[in-house]
Amino acid sequence: MSDKVPVPITAVSSPAANTQPVAQAQAGGLGGQRVPLTDSARRVRDSTTAARRDSGAASVLRSIAGRETQPAESVFKNIKILKGIPAGRLVNIMNMGFGRSLGVSCGFCHVPGKWDVDDKEEKNTARLMFAMVQTINRDFISKVPVDTGAQRPVVNCMTCHRGMPRPMGPDGPPPGNRPPGAPPASGG
Repeated sequence: MSDKVPVPITAVSSPAANTQPVAQAQAGGLGGQRVPLTDSARRVRDSTTAARRDSGAASVLRSIAGRETQPAESVFKNIKILKGIPAGRLVNIMNMGFGRSLGVSCGFCHVPGKWDVDDKEEKNTARLMFAMVQTINRDFISKVPVDTGAQRPVVNCMTCHRGMPRPMGPDGPPPGNRPPGAPPASGG
């Protein structure tokens, strides 16, 4: 993720808190050891990341003004999944679906300003995981009986990621990402 904050976000995030401890914790902490984030530092990181995502999405939406209802593949280059959906909806899915579910901003999967290039492995991984989610929902969840009138459950990015860039295992977040005071993972 880029450390560059768009100008509109700088004004919002800079006075809120000093984010240097957040950057140190994310970079491996002091002395090379991973430093777990405090609740306060986690909130700063998450709100800054959300603001970056929202700002980026708003910028993309402005750049496609008037074409939001056209199919995504006719507005954007290199669309391999989510073909046929409106371009404006694609931007919102990227922001709220993928970005929020993984707790990341656009630069996690994309090269900012070069949205169509496939230079980042995370972008290809996201495509594979999207196909996995579609398969789970279509081939498995769709066959689970539900009560009359009840909504059918769905699997999505948040099901496993829960706001983390890497999916959580059955024991929750990996060591170093556990909230202070959380019990250790079982089996280890």
